[in-house]
Amino acid sequence: MTTIKDIAKLANVSPSTVSRVISGNSRISSRTQNKIKKIMTELDYQPNKAARTLVTQKSNTVGIIHKDGHFTTLQNPFIIDVLSGIFHVCKTNGYATIATTETDPSDIIKEVKEMIFYHAVDGFILLYSKENDDIIKILEKQSIPYVVIGKPIHAQKTISVDNDNIEASAKLTRYLIDLGHTDFMFIAESGHYEVVKDRVKGHIDALYDAHLEPQVIYFEMNQADILAYLKKMQFQHNLPSVILTSDTMINHILLSALYELALNIPKDIQTATFNDSYINAFASPPQTTVDIHPQSLGETAGKALIQLINKEQVTQFNHIIQTDIITRSSTQQL
Repeated sequence: MTTIKDIAKLANVSPSTVSRVISGNSRISSRTQNKIKKIMTELDYQPNKAARTLVTQKSNTVGIIHKDGHFTTLQNPFIIDVLSGIFHVCKTNGYATIATTETDPSDIIKEVKEMIFYHAVDGFILLYSKENDDIIKILEKQSIPYVVIGKPIHAQKTISVDNDNIEASAKLTRYLIDLGHTDFMFIAESGHYEVVKDRVKGHIDALYDAHLEPQVIYFEMNQADILAYLKKMQFQHNLPSVILTSDTMINHILLSALYELALNIPKDIQTATFNDSYINAFASPPQTTVDIHPQSLGETAGKALIQLINKEQVTQFNHIIQTDIITRSSTQQL
């Protein structure tokens, strides 16, 4: 088995110089670094990551914290696209990634504490923003670098990457008003997440500006509950002309419920949502959405966290990614 001493001998340097190159010490000249790295490649040398972490207290690994590990969360196209952006940036910069997998909040907290205790990660990216989050409190107390994908509601200098969800929702609502809609329903995911609050606020603000009344209903990701609610409204002949949903997954559940009620989109009722993906594009019918560019969210969060880990000067704390409305056949002029 090849050792650091073997590489040092061939490179005509000390073993400590090889160790510094492996740990990414920038004080070693580029010429020496390239020479050592070439020998490492030729000998197929794989550094002992665990041993290096003990010495440097740096793992070159980014931790990713999900709001939960439920199937519906992990299969959400938004999460998949955000992770794609994070993975790309981390790989380019020589960082691995590790994510929480538990579903219960207390178990997720335990996972995060273990990652910190064993120096398994150098920092975290949170894929959500939530009030009074115990995980944020832990990271702040332990002085662990972190970036939030979502609205900054915690420490004053929290680095966040987000969309202007209030304006995006208002823009979508105004577009639907321009189509002739006056009777709206907004189905929102429960859970007190900041992104949902902002999308509801933007929707309500736009309706008030048009002197229209909002109707916002909160549901868990449960098809039976949504179906029962809409079935009652259908029986009472009280269905709106258009239903907005707070994201792609709850929109998918809505489409299933409308299908069971034999309601045609867009003839009988129209639908629109947030977080564009292949699910929206190939739905029946294809869904009008707000594209929030999730891969850009992930890439920006990854770059910001690596900047924090490397103790580089932070000049921008709140990163806002643009949004675009994509119109499809689920909405049309009334």
